[in-house]
Amino acid sequence: MAVLFFHTMRYKSQDPRNPHNDRFVLSKGHAAPILYAVWAEAGFLPEAELLNLRKISSDLDGHPVPKQAFTDVATGSLGQGLGAACGMAYTGKYFDKAR
Repeated sequence: MAVLFFHTMRYKSQDPRNPHNDRFVLSKGHAAPILYAVWAEAGFLPEAELLNLRKISSDLDGHPVPKQAFTDVATGSLGQGLGAACGMAYTGKYFDKAR
């Protein structure tokens, strides 16, 4: 994940819903804590927020959910993200052709 977020992916951390940002789908949703740690390191959220993981008042749930700025799809069951990512890629390609 470190290589993807810090050396490969293109995104604007100040504009999480920018349509030109690369997308990341965590198919193994219950591995969300490592994703949140990467987000903190990349500056998407304050590092202190990591201490609120899975607390009722926190946005850092046990699985990534779309209410989080950089989450496009909720995942949970293993492999669920593959279909979602394929659909997102197909839709993106379709809209790129429409321009």
